[in-house]
Amino acid sequence: MLEPINQLEIDLTNKLRSHQVFRQLADLSWSDFLAILIQRRFLSLNIVNIYELAIDALSDKAVKKTVRAILHEEYPRTTKGLPLPSHRELLFQDLLNLGATLEMILTTPESDTTRQVREQGYQLMIDCLGKTEAQVKIVAFLRFWAEVLVSVEYSCLWSRISEKLASKNSQDKPRSEFYYFHLIHDSRNSNLGEENLLGGLTHSQELGLHLKKLISSPETIPLCLAIEREAYVLKRNFYNQF
Repeated sequence: MLEPINQLEIDLTNKLRSHQVFRQLADLSWSDFLAILIQRRFLSLNIVNIYELAIDALSDKAVKKTVRAILHEEYPRTTKGLPLPSHRELLFQDLLNLGATLEMILTTPESDTTRQVREQGYQLMIDCLGKTEAQVKIVAFLRFWAEVLVSVEYSCLWSRISEKLASKNSQDKPRSEFYYFHLIHDSRNSNLGEENLLGGLTHSQELGLHLKKLISSPETIPLCLAIEREAYVLKRNFYNQF
């Protein structure tokens, strides 16, 4: 029953990888590349709002618990409960290490397209509320838009990011504390319904387990397909501006 979703996700992730921006990434000047990352930062900052909305909108306690746990990773703590740098701070540091200045990061305005994409993503969640099978649509959107496609974006952008940042401790380059983490921990890694608990689950797979349970009948499948297509269009529209 899940095959249509898995096939669509394969198709859409491949389409995003083949976007013109990613195909021509090697030819971009460094300043143009940083401009993409700085605009992309506005969408990253909105993730917290998306997850907070999902927590309020979800009624399934198990799903809510998972979503809450993923959100709390944005604000990590030590084993003693002491706060560590947030993901927002780690993103900021990665951008500095990539050569962006404080002024560039903090004073570059959000483009009209970025703002529209950000607002439309939030509105897609709002539009699910009060509708038939709202829970499955919210989880499908959250998983695909905020996890699966994010990992695809960062895996594509990593080809240039890795010119200046390392994936692990290195004497030559600073370690990426934001981009590489999300590239790995948000990844799809398996088809929906084929998640394997051995070795741990990514965020996409954690939400995938819940989505599988929420898909109660074949009639639910078109709802997931539709909202995943809309999630892809938002990502495509964001990169179309460059």
